[in-house]
Amino acid sequence: MNRRIVRSILLPLIVCSAFIFCTAMAMFVYPEAFYKFFSTTQLVRDIPPQLPHKSYYWDVEHYANLALSPTCNAFYPLWPLIIRTVFHPQSIEQAAHYFSVVATALFFISTFLLFWVFQTGLQCVDLAFWLVLAYSLNPMAIFRVIGYTESLFTFLSTLFIWICLPKLKLNENLKLGLIFVITFLMALTRPVLIQILFSAIASLATIFYFQSLIQLRFTHHNLLAIFTKYKSEIKTTFTICVSALLGYSIYGSFCLMTRGDFFASFQDQKFWGKKLGLHLELLFTPKSPLFDLLGLYLPVIILFLAVTVVYFKLMQDDLYIFVPQSKLWNLLLIYPPLLILLYVFNHIKYKQQDKLTQFTISKYTYNLSENYVFWFCIYFSFIHCVIIFLTQDRLFSLARFIFAVPFFFMAVGYLYLCIPGKKTYHVLLCFIIISAIALFEQWINYGQDRWLG
Repeated sequence: MNRRIVRSILLPLIVCSAFIFCTAMAMFVYPEAFYKFFSTTQLVRDIPPQLPHKSYYWDVEHYANLALSPTCNAFYPLWPLIIRTVFHPQSIEQAAHYFSVVATALFFISTFLLFWVFQTGLQCVDLAFWLVLAYSLNPMAIFRVIGYTESLFTFLSTLFIWICLPKLKLNENLKLGLIFVITFLMALTRPVLIQILFSAIASLATIFYFQSLIQLRFTHHNLLAIFTKYKSEIKTTFTICVSALLGYSIYGSFCLMTRGDFFASFQDQKFWGKKLGLHLELLFTPKSPLFDLLGLYLPVIILFLAVTVVYFKLMQDDLYIFVPQSKLWNLLLIYPPLLILLYVFNHIKYKQQDKLTQFTISKYTYNLSENYVFWFCIYFSFIHCVIIFLTQDRLFSLARFIFAVPFFFMAVGYLYLCIPGKKTYHVLLCFIIISAIALFEQWINYGQDRWLG
């Protein structure tokens, strides 16, 4: 027990230290990033940054304005409400500084909490460590300390995952009550109403679908048995949906009273160029930082792999795949379109030569098929990909929505458990190395007031 407690403290401390080291190295190379991060006022620039290419605070300035004077717009009220209530800032500079201070504190708190939640859910200390390290060293982690909503949303998301874990034994009414409160707060933190509703409903539908495959004959009696077996998941889904709707309704009512439009916060997003459209070129170039392209592909890949392995396991069919022998394939993570094209080409070639490898699927996959937390996490990431791909002419901010919150990494962890044998983490290690380099560059961009994602 003492050894477990030590690891629960030491390993997340290593994660925090790695983030601090990467940050410190960047600030040593470019001191302007240090001065900007710790300054309580805007630094004087020889050439002031000009929109739309550069901005000193970016979105934090909008939240700072809301902390000084609440209004209805595309930015949600809970984060500025906390700063306004606790610190009573008198200027944008003060508010922005307080946002950064609270965000940094939440970064360290949520890192320790997230490691404990991952360890509890995955029941694997090593895997939890590598996942939390990958989450905390990617370039989007910067948003968790510079005053954006990612810090608060990460904290709430971690609590949400913890409460929903099947291994957590709580009184059902208490559990549903906590889910209601946390989801309510999440819906007031950032515009995730559609994402939450889709993730909850799709998760339940996926569990029902896979359970229907197991039934030899699908009758109303079998359907009733499925409903009975998963009544807890049904209640959870209903609670999440009602709470998310109620959370937005609070803000929507405020918008209705002040602007005469219940959906004004959604309407304001049109000013960012959001409109329905199909931009197939985004499959190959994000027109934004490269990590946005990873944000588009990786959740889709994880969802595809999960559905595939669960389907073959439940149907008791053999799964034959092409298994790359060289670790150089990991480098293709930098550009997923090429990774997919080369993999499909080799899969077809090896299939024609009858040289595909039979993939052994772990028995844990049965658990994955009915794991509500896994499906919610991966659908939450997936729907962000779909929404941005269909509403923007570039993938701005997509990586932030995927890699700056913990849902994607929790889903990766659960899928890892479906791979039998001794766990190897060379894919995660490759991702971490690439991410750490990008995080170093991100701090330089921050010091130069450049676009961060």
